Amino acid sequence: MKSMLIQYITDATQLGEPLSKAIVESSSFYEMLKEDLDFVGHYSLEYWADQVLEETVERLRSTLDSLNKLK
Repeated sequence: MKSMLIQYITDATQLGEPLSKAIVESSSFYEMLKEDLDFVGHYSLEYWADQVLEETVERLRSTLDSLNKLK
């Protein structure tokens, strides 16, 4: 399922496969996949792609906010 999600994100966005892979592997999805495959399997690739991308955007916003506070 991990490889299918990476491919889905790569195809649905302008992100390349290496970046899509890094995003998926650093997401909470990846931990859930390792811990509870049945839970992950109850949701579609589209759902997980949205979750992973939203999580990534939130992480980037948080990092930018932290950097802006250093100025």
